[in-house]
This record gives sequence, structure tokens and C-alpha cells, in this order.
Amino acid sequence: MKTARIDNKGNPSRRGSGLALIVMSVAGLAALSAAMVTVSLGSHREQAAELRKSQASYMCQAGLSQAMYQLQRGQEGVVGSAHNPSNWGGGKFWVGSSSGGVNITVLNSTGTDGGDTVNQQLVVRSVPTNMWTRALFGKDRVALDSSVIIDSYNSTLGTYASQVSGGKARSNGAVGSNGNITAGSGTKVWGNATPGPGHTVSLHEATVSGSTTAATSQVVFPPLSVPSYTAKGALSATSNKTIPAGNWTYTNISVSENKTLTITGPANVVISNLTMVSNSNISINDAGGPVTLTIIDNVKLDSNSNIIPVSKNPANLRINMLSDNVADPEVVVALDTVSISSNSTVYGVIYAPEARIRIDSAFTLYGAIMARDLSFDSNCKFHFDENLLSAMSSGATTYEVLAWREISHSN
Repeated sequence: MKTARIDNKGNPSRRGSGLALIVMSVAGLAALSAAMVTVSLGSHREQAAELRKSQASYMCQAGLSQAMYQLQRGQEGVVGSAHNPSNWGGGKFWVGSSSGGVNITVLNSTGTDGGDTVNQQLVVRSVPTNMWTRALFGKDRVALDSSVIIDSYNSTLGTYASQVSGGKARSNGAVGSNGNITAGSGTKVWGNATPGPGHTVSLHEATVSGSTTAATSQVVFPPLSVPSYTAKGALSATSNKTIPAGNWTYTNISVSENKTLTITGPANVVISNLTMVSNSNISINDAGGPVTLTIIDNVKLDSNSNIIPVSKNPANLRINMLSDNVADPEVVVALDTVSISSNSTVYGVIYAPEARIRIDSAFTLYGAIMARDLSFDSNCKFHFDENLLSAMSSGATTYEVLAWREISHSN
């Protein structure tokens, strides 16, 4: 039996089909390689674009850093300009500065690198080294009776009355304590109420517009000392009298009813005991400079008595009280008297680190007060002057960051 053998070697059509398969495979591999190259090039371009954007962002941040460096040294925070940018590491940047409100600065930074541009905005608030940052601060506690109003205004912008809207002026009338804070019915705090670490704010039908979160650390009260000046004895203002500019020490000062004692600034006046009878006045002639009163023992302001600078600028009157009227069970002492009666008015700052100050109803303070213990009867009003933040500052100013964001770039 013969077996037939099929031989394809001589068949041209079969050989053509195999060649076509090889060509198609090679073409497919080539297309795949081309696609991979395209993807690789696209990825490289994207990476390069991201790198340029990152470098432009670094330029922005370098500009903001330099602007903050300038602000901390009392400059305005402007760095270069679009026509005259600063150069760094192959890139360029410039920063503009503008006011965003009281003590607030807005920095707009532009950074460029390799054709890419990034804009960033930083909003900061200046925080001077200053103990006068709140309307009220009580080391041991703050107790507010009913219908007490606490808000703020800025004396550089005009009178308090000119800034009032909706029953209050501005909303920086903060209250603070190293202990607890309590507030009675109808009391309104337009600002933060900040108790001490581990302490609380108790509101009995009262309102606080800001935060009531406890502080993380206690506020330290700096000590007071009594300066030594020329002794003048006692002064009894049974008629209108004037204390000239200078540094003076009086054993006692008393001001009679319907009489005015004028103190001419600049002056530093040390007083052993101060007594103001009802409807009496101390006028601070602050045209030449501020006045500081240092009271060693007793302070008594009867009803309708007033201590007011002519300019009504609270920064121009500081009242230091060394009075100690807090009983210490381990020490037997004669306690000082600190008495401030109803309907009295003070423009200034009051500092009494060892005194318990209880103020009768309808007292009004434009400025700020710090004491060991603060207690206020109904209808008292406290208007914190925001100008104190800068006018009473000492030492270097620091800056608090309020906001940061990237903003769109406009050509």
C-alpha cells in the first residue's frame, strides 16, 4: 500500500500567509513601542510641568518668608515688584502688601520658574508684646452681674458713640481669667471669654459672641514697684487745682464734690491714698504727654466721679494700684480699701495685681482693667480700646497667621 505525502514547501500562498503574520506582529510591536514612547514623553512633560509649578510655589514661599522677615523688623513687607523681581535659584518672586483691617496685613506673593507662575496669599495679624489685649482680666476670677455690656472700639477711628451699631461698637471686647468666668442674665460679651486652664465659663442667660475655650496656660502678672519722687505732702482739692507736669509723690489726694483736679502730662504721680467725693473729677491734660498714677493703699471713687484725659485717649492714663485687700489666712494685715461706686467713668487702663475690685452698677470704662479678682454689678459697661494693642506695646511684635491660600494668577 502506498501512502501519499503532502508537501507544502512548494506552495507560494502558504508562504505568503506566514510572512504576513510576521509583518503584522512586527508592526504591532512597533505601534506598541511608539505608544509607550508617547506615554513616556507625556509623563515626562507632566512631571516637568509639576516640577516647574512646585518650583514656582517655592518662589512664592521664599517671597512670603522675606516679607515676614521685613514685617517683624517694622517694615511694610513689600519685596520687589513685577518689573523688578527678586531672583533666587533660577526663579523670581515679588510680594505686595496691603491692610486688611486693624493690625491685619495681607501679603500677596507671586513666584515664577520656567514660565510657570503661582500666586499665594498670606493674611497675618500683628500681636505686640502687650499685657493690654482684653477689656477685662481677673487673675482669680471674673464675675459679671446682669446686663453688663463688653465690646470694643478704636479711639483712632473716632469716638465710641460714632462706632456703635446694633447696640455695640466692635467685637474685640475679650474677657479673660486664670480662674472661672461667670455672667448673669442679659450680659453680652462681644468677643472671647477665656477661662484659665481647667476652668469654665458659666453663662446664666448671658451671651458670648466669640469662643469660650479655656486657655492652655496662665497669664503672669508682672509685679509693681513704687518709684521715688519729690515729696509734696497732702493735696486737698476743695477748689479747682492743678498738678504741673513732672514726677511727684503725695501722701493723700482728695477731690471735693463738684471740683476738678487737673494733672498735666507728662507726669508720674505717686499717691498713698486717693479719695474722690461724689460728682468730683480728675482731668488729665494729656496734650504734652501721658500720665501714670501709682496708688499705694486706699482707693475710693464715690458715685458720679470721673477720671478722664482731655483727649479721651485711654492710652494716655495708666492707674497702678498696689492695694492689697485680699485676706490671706496665714498673714494678719490691715487690708486696703478699693471702692468704685456707681455711675463713675474712667478712660484709661487700671492695673491692680493684688486687689479685689468690686464695682457698683452703671460704671463705665473706656480702656482695660486687670486685677486679682473682678466683680461687677449690673449695667456696667466696658469698652476695650483696640488702639491699646499698639499704643501700649513693648518689645518685639509677633505675627499670628489668620489664613493662607493659593489664588488665581492674572496677567
